[in-house]
Amino acid sequence: MIKAVVFDMGGVILRLNVPRCINSFKTDAGFTDIEDLINIYQQQGFIGEFEAGKIGIEEFYANCLAHSRPGTSRQTVHDCFCSLLDGTNKDTIELIKAIKGKYKLYILSNNNPISLHLLGEELAKEGLDIDETFEKKFCSFQLKTQKPGKEIYLKALEGIGCDPSEILFIDDSPANLKTAQELGIQTLQYYQDLDIRDSFTA
Repeated sequence: MIKAVVFDMGGVILRLNVPRCINSFKTDAGFTDIEDLINIYQQQGFIGEFEAGKIGIEEFYANCLAHSRPGTSRQTVHDCFCSLLDGTNKDTIELIKAIKGKYKLYILSNNNPISLHLLGEELAKEGLDIDETFEKKFCSFQLKTQKPGKEIYLKALEGIGCDPSEILFIDDSPANLKTAQELGIQTLQYYQDLDIRDSFTA
């Protein structure tokens, strides 16, 4: 029996628009090698270090500006980075509303403070308070470890306190789901053509 449902953030709760983000960085900031750093599942280089908690937000912005054309503003960099996120997946939001209070809900995400703040804003638009909706948020930048490595899952299991078999993990990355399965966690892969409400059978 499922007692806890754990959601990935980007690609599951929030839609991602990688091509738009890359184009914004190239066009608006002159950041021509951004494609080497932005990935749909796990970021690379200093952006990956930002999500792993190895560098802070000020160093992140400084690195972005160093890659951008002279005169680029911090606000422009911020807007470019935020363009990666493209609103919510409505079926996921409706599922969260339907099961809130029936299951303990959590987030497990390769994430950064900018995106986490945006998640809170997007959930608020849907009438959901992030701290009231989710018991805990297991974010890579805070825990200093990332999916698909096992350490972040073990920390999440410790924080949730349920047997792995009582947890359902929803993610869009096969590699992330594979690690969860190896630890005995039940999984559901999310993809854009899936209406998760029809696939949720916990």
